[in-house]
Amino acid sequence: MIGLLRTYKSIGRVAMILLLIILIISALVSRIYAGVIHLDAGYIAEIFFFGCILILAFKLFSGRISLSGGDKIFKALLIAGLSLRILFAVHDMINRPVQESDYIKHEKLGARMAFEGEFYDFAGVELRNFRQPGLPFLFAAGLLVYNSQVTFALIMILISLGVLISGYYLFRGLKNSGALISFGYIAVSPNMLFMASNSNTQLLFFLMIILLFIVLKNYSGKFYQLVIIGALLAGEMYVRFNFLLIFLLIPYMMEYYSVAGTGVKLKEAFAKSGIVILIFIIFYSPWLIRNYNVYGKLRLMPSEGPRFYSSNVIKDYTKAGGYNGIPDSVINKYKHLPESEFDRALRDDAINFVIANPVNYAKGIPFRIMKYSGRQDWTIGYFFDHAGYSNSRILNEIIQGIENIFFWIILIYPLMFFIKRKRMGNLSAFIIWSYLIYSLLLLSVSETRSRYNFPYILFPVFAASFVNSSFKNVNKDLLDEVESGISTKDESI
Repeated sequence: MIGLLRTYKSIGRVAMILLLIILIISALVSRIYAGVIHLDAGYIAEIFFFGCILILAFKLFSGRISLSGGDKIFKALLIAGLSLRILFAVHDMINRPVQESDYIKHEKLGARMAFEGEFYDFAGVELRNFRQPGLPFLFAAGLLVYNSQVTFALIMILISLGVLISGYYLFRGLKNSGALISFGYIAVSPNMLFMASNSNTQLLFFLMIILLFIVLKNYSGKFYQLVIIGALLAGEMYVRFNFLLIFLLIPYMMEYYSVAGTGVKLKEAFAKSGIVILIFIIFYSPWLIRNYNVYGKLRLMPSEGPRFYSSNVIKDYTKAGGYNGIPDSVINKYKHLPESEFDRALRDDAINFVIANPVNYAKGIPFRIMKYSGRQDWTIGYFFDHAGYSNSRILNEIIQGIENIFFWIILIYPLMFFIKRKRMGNLSAFIIWSYLIYSLLLLSVSETRSRYNFPYILFPVFAASFVNSSFKNVNKDLLDEVESGISTKDESI
């Protein structure tokens, strides 16, 4: 069993390295194309940033420069993050960008929950299980306390502050380059700072994930920790549907309860995993009961048919992975159906289209990847497009340039780290496999626009941060045997 767990981690490490290489190549090709063909100064600058970051990374891993985070650096980043968030909070109280598309829908759903007692999305048909209710529920609670447009901004600002503070607590004690990069991104990256200006689910999901990592990082087998883990897994499901984290918890527990030289305490590992799953079901049951009352049957998965149709039923393969909408003719054809049948009809249409057009689907795969490896600046562009400022193009380009520096760092650093480091603990493996499976599912059938790669794009650098401290085995004198660490000499890397 120990050998099986080692194989599990080894495969995860190699697969993650390959995924990062693919994302970096895809990102570089798309930027070179835009920079050369369209003479876009921003993309040309980004190619230059890539070269600089690559050189610095080689110097870092060759030992010619040192990058590590002491308490003073983390505190400085915390203060900077707090100050900048307060600045953006004041701005959003005065001139928050106009909310459109998904963002306004989250707010409308919150208002419906608060004042109508209903939860449904309308896009030609009523979809009562299309969006998860987590963020709208927070909006509804806020509106019941203070019914004003400013409530949405206040809630998003509080979530942003929660991400900053919890991120500080998660990374402050690690004092390695990966932790410094991770918290630096959380604290001051433009994408993070602008995120509270949108009513997006990614930010709340990120908060739930960070809290989950905090508990897993400090896990010691206590019952209350199992309850918290189950509750957090349910919480992140309420925000964004991601069922895979529950199953990946099983190998995490198996390695935690491994005994070097004798194998794994399977009974204890599965018992603890079972408790977490039971707690998850208890906390998630209100949504299951609600869906049963609506549909007359249990429904765990949201209605994914519209997304499958939009991103797969396309003749122009360059638009694969994008949001391409659903023609009115299709909506009218199926709108008389109950939602579950409507969902199934769209999924069947998407599957049949892909089967009938395999070459078209195959040609679209590179474009799915290029969208997935796009700039993590979707919040920045949205801000300047919807805040109503004139002559903001130059400022937009400058801020996006700063974000692009972060983008290359969070891809290049973990790639080089895991090429050099072969060992990792159970938390690092949990994070890596979370990113791998999510990416595989998304790239194969769903929308792959860059915002769907957040916060997952940070998972590899998170995994690198925890590689030295992610395993707290009950047999601490046998840590080397279960591959939890690397030497003190490598701490700064």
